[in-house]
Parts: sequence; C-alpha cells; structure tokens
Amino acid sequence: MNEKLPLLGWMRQESVSPCIPCLLYTGTAALKLPTFWTTCPSAWFAQSEAQFALRDITSDETKYYYVVAALDSDTATRALAILSSPPKEGKYEILKNFLLSAFGLSETERAESLLNMNGLGDLKPSELMDRMLVLGKHKPCLLFRQLFLRQLPANIRLPLANSSNLDDYRAFAREADNFFYAAHSNSNSFSISHTTCEVDTPTMTSEIDSLCWYHQRFGSNARRCAQTCKLFNSFKKNKKNQGNAKRGQQ
Repeated sequence: MNEKLPLLGWMRQESVSPCIPCLLYTGTAALKLPTFWTTCPSAWFAQSEAQFALRDITSDETKYYYVVAALDSDTATRALAILSSPPKEGKYEILKNFLLSAFGLSETERAESLLNMNGLGDLKPSELMDRMLVLGKHKPCLLFRQLFLRQLPANIRLPLANSSNLDDYRAFAREADNFFYAAHSNSNSFSISHTTCEVDTPTMTSEIDSLCWYHQRFGSNARRCAQTCKLFNSFKKNKKNQGNAKRGQQ
C-alpha cells in the first residue's frame, strides 16, 4: 500500500513547450495591455515596453503575442501579412516597426505639422512645447525656438527675448508659463484709475494684446510704456502733468 508509483516516462524526461495562454501570463497576475493607440503608436509602445520591463519580459515571442492581443480588428487586418506568417526570429521588432510606420507621422508630416501650428489655443506654453517635441527630437536651434515663439501672444513673447534658457526647451517653456499666468492674472484684475491715467476712448474693454507688457504686468503702476500700447498717449500726458506739478512745487 505504501509502495511509491514510478513516474511516467513523459513526465520525467520530456519537456513540454508552453502554450500561448501561458506565454501571456507572468507572475501572479496576467498582463493586459491597452488596445493599440493608432493615434499615437510611439506612446503606446513606450508604455507597453515599460510594462514588459516591470515584469522582466524579454522573450521576443512573448512580447509579440502581447502586441497581437492588443490590436483591434482594423489594425490586425492591416497587419495581417505579418500576423499570418510571422518570422521565426525578431517577430516583435518587425511588428513594432510596421505599426510605427503605418500609424506614425513621416518626417515630412512632422515638419508640416510644425510649420502649420495655429497658436496656443487652450494650451499653456509648456503643453505646446510638449506637442512640438513629440513631433521629433530637436537639438537647440534658432528655427525651432522661433517656431515656438511665433505661437505665443506678444505679451508673452517679448519678455522671453532676454531669457537665459534658450538652449533648454522645457525650461524655456516653463518660463513662458510664468509670463502666461501673470498675463492672465493681470487681465482678470486689471483696472486703471482715471485720476492717474486718462483714456481718450470711451471704454476700457479693449483686448489685452492692445496693451504693452508694462501695463499688463504692472497696471496703473507702470513706469514705462511702449509706443504701440493703447495707453501710450494718456501715459505720456500723465508723465508730462506729473513733471509740471513737480516744477510747480520747487
């Protein structure tokens, strides 16, 4: 009764190749990648490869089947030539390169997107910079920096002319954010006293871009004014009156 049964030969000697479901299971929990993002394939692969690294998944075959399992029907159909006859080796990289080429932007398309950008919209300057950097890796250069500056309103662009962060795009964009917040804060609370700065026009509801940076930043306390500013004439008149008053006191 206590005699041990001998192990079966196939259990003792043969090794069985794992099935596909086994390849897609690691550790204590199965990894499920999000459905492939046709609108931003490079971001999808960056996230997926982070998941592979966290689970120490290095097998070409395992990564390949994970990607296949994450394709929707339209994308799988487009990649059917590879899926129906995958190579024996390097199948993951081949499928990855195909998807990046099929759904990513070409160099020409990235260049066109950069050249045809249409201002900030509802973005912050740093968010705009992030979008521009996604379109390609750029070393610090005058052209790329000017393309970024062209998207900014004048009250943000002009103070950036003396920035010390010209070679650090993200720091440059964060500095633009500071001027962006200041301009919006001043535009919400901006008011000028009639006793310190008279305006020839009947209303004070002109757009913020018609004011110079000094009035946007300091309001009625501005000590300088640009000639293009809407308040330049009244500011000049005020300065003249203040000078006459000082001479009268002497």
